[in-house]
Amino acid sequence: MTINEFNILSFADKYNVAIDNGIFLYNFVTKDEVYECYSFENFTVEIVYDDENAVIELRSFETGEMVNKFSGKIVLL
Repeated sequence: MTINEFNILSFADKYNVAIDNGIFLYNFVTKDEVYECYSFENFTVEIVYDDENAVIELRSFETGEMVNKFSGKIVLL
């Protein structure tokens, strides 16, 4: 799947494809939001949840800039 094919999907289909087919990279929790990141062969998807666990945003991107925004803040155990 390409990023263009992903982007034309409905919101619900994007969510399901990310959860079911993406490789989970990380989640990051702030006071107000939770971020989950999933990797595909040529792009990455970030799902943003509010503090009530409702999806408020779903972003796809091809560059590492979005993935790097939490650099130094994620602790791997």
